[in-house]
Order: sequence, then C-alpha cells, then structure tokens
Amino acid sequence: MFFHSNTILVIFILGMIATFIGFGLRDRNLGITLLGLGLLAALFAIINKAASLFGG
Repeated sequence: MFFHSNTILVIFILGMIATFIGFGLRDRNLGITLLGLGLLAALFAIINKAASLFGG
C-alpha cells in the first residue's frame, strides 16, 4: 500500500474526514456531519498532544 509515508497517510485521513462532512452536508444529515467534525477535532487534539509531549 501507499501508507508508508506519513504525509500521504495524513492527507488520506483528512480526505476521509472531508468525505464524511461533505456527505453529511449534501444529504442534510447532521449526524454524519458531526461525525466528520468530531473526527477532525480528535485528530487535532491528538496532534496537539503529541506535539506538546515530544516538544515539537
């Protein structure tokens, strides 16, 4: 697979989150939109915690 690169993995994950948000907005389904926003917030929190933990 092509997931050996961290940059490509992050782009893939952000694309999947954007897909959830886009499907939720297209279908006017608030649950799917909130799922995408929750995943985005969780990813942001994980990145911030890792940056503060490893001194980045």
